[in-house]
Amino acid sequence: MTTTTGVSGEGASRLLPRGELALRALLAAVFVVAAAMKLAATDFEVRGFAHFGYAPWFMYAIGAVELLGGLALLLRRFAAPAALLLTAVMAGAVVSHLRAGDGVAMALPALVLLALLATVGMARRGDAWRP
Repeated sequence: MTTTTGVSGEGASRLLPRGELALRALLAAVFVVAAAMKLAATDFEVRGFAHFGYAPWFMYAIGAVELLGGLALLLRRFAAPAALLLTAVMAGAVVSHLRAGDGVAMALPALVLLALLATVGMARRGDAWRP
């Protein structure tokens, strides 16, 4: 009889989906909160969009996209398209920070979210095409 130590293949295969679900839930929470701040027109968001030179309506549009994308991350079938949509939003945020002269440090949160969204998108890429 042989015994093994560590994580078995079966245990690891259950751990990955749970971790991916936890990541989707965390990202969903981040984007729903960010959307709520934009849709509520908090001073922080209003000043930020003005700093980038965007019209006020654009803040509401991004808030709506973040809310839709954040909620869609929770649904397995829509997680990949939502991650792709939100990746585009985060790429825009990075470009906005850099164009405004904020530097990489200010763009870092958007870069981290972009990388995490790419991870979700890759993990769920086949789900959107299944019936």
